[in-house]
Amino acid sequence: MGKNRERSINLDEEEIKFWKEISGGKLDTIDVKIYLALREDGRLSDTDLANIVGVSVPTARRRRLALQEKGLQIIGLLLFEEFDMASADVIIKFQKNIKKENITLFIKEACENPKVFEVDEYIGEYDLVIKFFDKNFKELKHTIDSFLTSREIIEKYIILPVVASPKLFSKKMTYKHGSKQK
Repeated sequence: MGKNRERSINLDEEEIKFWKEISGGKLDTIDVKIYLALREDGRLSDTDLANIVGVSVPTARRRRLALQEKGLQIIGLLLFEEFDMASADVIIKFQKNIKKENITLFIKEACENPKVFEVDEYIGEYDLVIKFFDKNFKELKHTIDSFLTSREIIEKYIILPVVASPKLFSKKMTYKHGSKQK
């Protein structure tokens, strides 16, 4: 089992070097290999992980746990396209002279909304991106409008409907319906 997974997981030396450098020395080669293996398959057992990385099972477990304590999280993704769901990025610019606590409250509300799957703060012309999803585009529009309409905190916003996600979190997406993207 480990041998089959080993062949399917890319442990590219250039990518390992990149992650070591970008982490500022916080990750060594073994840490990066563990991350890359788990990025491909978050359900790997410690035995399979040890085989892929080339360390003992106790070492793989200890290092995986240490990475989790440092903040490495393996997150499951629901691929909206696989379920014919709709999603959109909403780019928001706040009014000038809005109190910081109003912005904080707005962000908290967005984070607590079950139809929001990501909230990102930005520097530049726009201040925030909220990523919404729903069962179809008609419902998605209603969800977005219900959340944003009549908010005095917002100067303007742009809705960007997502029609395909060929790559998510460093992983090229392949869908069961056969194509790399719709």
